[in-house]
Amino acid sequence: MEGGSDMPQLVNLFLVIFGVIAVGAGLAGLRSNPASLVVLIVGIGVIALAYFSDRRRERRREERERADGRRRLDELTGRTWGPGDSLRVPRSVWVVPVGLLLAAAGAGVWHMGVTTVRQDWIPVLVGAVFLVSGGLILARTLPGIGRPALELTSAGFATPLNGRIAWRDVSGVFLHAVTHRNGVESFRLMFRVKQFARVATAIHWTDRLFATFRLGALARGVVDVGLPKSKEPPKVVYALARLLWKQATGHDHDWNPLMSDQYNEALQRMDAFTARMQEPDAVEASLADPERLSRDMAQLDQDMALIARERRRGLVQAKWVGGVLVVLMLLVFAWPWVGKLLRS
Repeated sequence: MEGGSDMPQLVNLFLVIFGVIAVGAGLAGLRSNPASLVVLIVGIGVIALAYFSDRRRERRREERERADGRRRLDELTGRTWGPGDSLRVPRSVWVVPVGLLLAAAGAGVWHMGVTTVRQDWIPVLVGAVFLVSGGLILARTLPGIGRPALELTSAGFATPLNGRIAWRDVSGVFLHAVTHRNGVESFRLMFRVKQFARVATAIHWTDRLFATFRLGALARGVVDVGLPKSKEPPKVVYALARLLWKQATGHDHDWNPLMSDQYNEALQRMDAFTARMQEPDAVEASLADPERLSRDMAQLDQDMALIARERRRGLVQAKWVGGVLVVLMLLVFAWPWVGKLLRS
């Protein structure tokens, strides 16, 4: 059993099955046999018991994960990091199979669309997209086989595709988390490297390809690494990266790759102003120089207004993208009927 009085997940599953059967039997015999009401109530109670037991088990599991993460972070940050110390984050074992599956499925669908008598363009297009996606995933994954997805040291970070990059060339660190519909989270650690073309010790050919479409690290100056939920919790890896970056450069400001450079510069100025005002005698020094204080407050107002505008624009863009995706999906599903109408 997990966590004391928690019921194992298998027991909860059997309880749910028993409860569903009891509820079904109770509903079926409710009109002819009043005693079926008892069976119905028992079934509902068993389902509720399984539900709350599972929720309690999940909460305790999350608490254990948080406690383990804090202990691991204390272990990593509680010692002095020398030139020979490093944290290596392993690569997810599922990336290569996913790439192979996408490529194989894409080739099959594309071949099916090409060889049919009517030569339907939708399978051809979908197959080509899957085939290219799978090929790109494999091209970016195969060079890293047997090597960690990310290595953190006191001098900088390293990836199989881009080699080593020093902390002095990093101007932001961000952990991007996405929660999927099944509750599973995926994480990507992003580094802002403005002069990526100059400081990266290696540039993969796929980065050059993406740059032609204004995508990827070479075009955007953002290196992102997928973090599997393995031995090292993603939030611990992020916290350690922020700490090593701060120790090497003194920088500790927030950065959001989903926003513009102007937004992040405003955020950096606000963080710097807040840190300066928290220093001893900061208030007295500001009052002693009212002109500087006035300039700082005016700049703060401008930065806050810029951040508010960027956030509103981001919400509008998200709504537009969602609407376009819905329209495209409807067109794809309705194309057979639309094609018939156009041909008639």
